[in-house]
Amino acid sequence: MPRARKQDQFTFSCGEWGVNRIRIYVGKSGILVAEYRRSGRKVRESLGHRDRERAKEEAEQLAASLRTPDRKKTVSLNQLFDNYLRDVTPTKSVTTQKHDKTTLDRFRQMLDGTREADSLTYQDAARYERERRSGGDLRPRAKVKGQKVATPKLHPLKSRSIVYDFRLLRAVLNWGVGARLIDRNTLTGYRVSELETPKRPIFTNPHYQALRAVANEFPWQFGCLLVLAHETGHRLSAMLHLQWRDVDLANGRITWRAENDKIGYEHPTPVSDGARVAFEEARRIAPGVGTAPVVPGVGDRGLPVGPHLARDWLQRAQDRAGLPPEKGRGWHGFRRNFASELRGASLRDLCDLGGWKDPTTVVKCYQRPSESAMRAAQANRIALEG
Repeated sequence: MPRARKQDQFTFSCGEWGVNRIRIYVGKSGILVAEYRRSGRKVRESLGHRDRERAKEEAEQLAASLRTPDRKKTVSLNQLFDNYLRDVTPTKSVTTQKHDKTTLDRFRQMLDGTREADSLTYQDAARYERERRSGGDLRPRAKVKGQKVATPKLHPLKSRSIVYDFRLLRAVLNWGVGARLIDRNTLTGYRVSELETPKRPIFTNPHYQALRAVANEFPWQFGCLLVLAHETGHRLSAMLHLQWRDVDLANGRITWRAENDKIGYEHPTPVSDGARVAFEEARRIAPGVGTAPVVPGVGDRGLPVGPHLARDWLQRAQDRAGLPPEKGRGWHGFRRNFASELRGASLRDLCDLGGWKDPTTVVKCYQRPSESAMRAAQANRIALEG
């Protein structure tokens, strides 16, 4: 059996290491290949021929061009952030605009805004994460004339807040790539370490019944919101912005408009019996049509109830009902319970009923494990096997 021919060992190098070093070698097909670095990245290019003398001349010409490269002007983090705040941030809500500016200012300070935007490394991201965990936000107190302002304390933050920071930073870097301001997003794939398990408490049915029992001690709007939260499983903001044009009792349908939804997801859902009673009661107490809010404010019925007042009602109702305090158990607790109670429905139907786009979010963040459901699943498996 003939032995395989050994690959040609011809190589030619020119230029300086770290500056414009070029190496020519023979590729597997016998075609000459040039290897060098451009902007710090290794590049291999086929010369398309086998002429070694010609390849040497081309290598020397390439080395000369790399010594004085025609590089595009580098973009600093400050420049990238300023462009994003000017072109993209104004399209967002007022609250999100404030968050963008505050978060990007923090990145400028901690990561040095004068550095090149595509020079960030995983080590930089990890250092920012450590500083945020140990330092958190500065919350300066308002200045009072004649009084000294105490040095603000630092509040250590948890993973969720830091995840939001990096979500914005990655969005800015990806936008910079699309706008051709930078070559690549160097933080693609970086994940914030989960050092704690997030608490996601729920309002169980006994909790709901206890709150209903004290709802008469508050304005009627609170009882209406309680029923809608339990029956529809939607966010507080979506319920507060419901208008009578969105409620079709004749056909038993609610339209949740995209402009009132956190994720911009417009979708219809059927009206349950409990929700129908709440709507009919609301229409009897505060009749309205068209763009009139379903849950009007206490003072001005032309505007919906404010979110802060709704949260205050819920907190006071928990105290009146004797429910033990639990951090994080706000209106979203009804949404988590809704997802858990409807675990038997298909994920597609559950997402449409509760207004979720991604089924992964439902399973990961909303549904709670149920021992009874697991035992029933085991019993069903045994029955099938039998």
